[in-house]
Amino acid sequence: MEVYFSNMKLSIFKKENDINQQRALFKECFPENNSTSVEKKDHYLWKFHSFPSTPTSYEYGAYIKEKLIGYYAALPYEYMIDGKMIKVGMVCDVMTGLEARGKGVFTKMGAYSTDSMRDEELEFTIGYPIRPEVIPGHIKVGWEKLFALPLYIKFLSSKSLLKKKKINFLYPIIDLCLVSYNYLIGLLQYKNKYDIQIYNSKEISDIRGLDLFLQKWISEQEIALNKKIEFLKWRLGAPGKNYQIIIAKDSNEIVGFCIVSEIIKENVPSLAILDLSCLKYHKKAEDSIFSEIESYARDNKLESIMIMASSYFSKRYSLVKNGFIKSPYKFWLIVKNLNKNYSMAFLRNEKNWHLTWIDSDDL
Repeated sequence: MEVYFSNMKLSIFKKENDINQQRALFKECFPENNSTSVEKKDHYLWKFHSFPSTPTSYEYGAYIKEKLIGYYAALPYEYMIDGKMIKVGMVCDVMTGLEARGKGVFTKMGAYSTDSMRDEELEFTIGYPIRPEVIPGHIKVGWEKLFALPLYIKFLSSKSLLKKKKINFLYPIIDLCLVSYNYLIGLLQYKNKYDIQIYNSKEISDIRGLDLFLQKWISEQEIALNKKIEFLKWRLGAPGKNYQIIIAKDSNEIVGFCIVSEIIKENVPSLAILDLSCLKYHKKAEDSIFSEIESYARDNKLESIMIMASSYFSKRYSLVKNGFIKSPYKFWLIVKNLNKNYSMAFLRNEKNWHLTWIDSDDL
């Protein structure tokens, strides 16, 4: 259904007609991704038109005289909540062209798109903004800001960071302190019991017992993404991306699972933890996994390890004990409760959620 506001039209986005306009708008709105694989058409087609679900995505556009001035999209992620599988709209790539900003386009487009998704019987929409300036526009159309998801960082070297700040003469002293600190952290980690194995994400079908682990893991959570093998193959299949899967075994049974990827943040070569999941009675497997993560990062000459996590999650997985510090950078979990089958009190409780980068479309 099309809706008109003066000379602006809101409608379902059709890639057959407007994929070139969408890619041009993406470059305009997200210049930090210019010259990367993310700006290419094959990334868009993977993201919005290969998701293992029907439909593969929900896409909407704002137009003036057939020119695309805004775009709003969501992916139909599945979540297990209280033992029931539901479909949630994970909103991403929301864009308003530079010339269209400050004219109410973002608000009108947000209301139209989320109302359309309610009609598609999505339970709620979910997002992870890091730029504070976009949040008021969401709140105007019924979104709620639930809780922060800070970026936690473990530094292995200060070389690139200090070079960027032009104080690299301090690098030898600070790195000596980091080596000593991380050595002490390593002594405290529990890593005798668990067998650690590492796979490239393309080998995911070869990991015996992973499907059973994921079924057990999700049954222990209140609210959790349905990370079935089919979903993981899609999520880790982004063009131009490379991921590693780390698993922890006890008596040949998988009890811990982690996904990592090499990234550059603030000119610092880093390792991002996209997911970390351990079974309830094998919490100590996290230490073995963190030890393997650090070894992998050092072997690949990476200078920091990063993870997005709620305060509750950071305590549950002992991030501070494992050498991570909370950075000033933070994402926010925002939700628009479309059908109100779950109370906002339940959704606001961060203890109910297991959220990591894999829940978003980032990285």
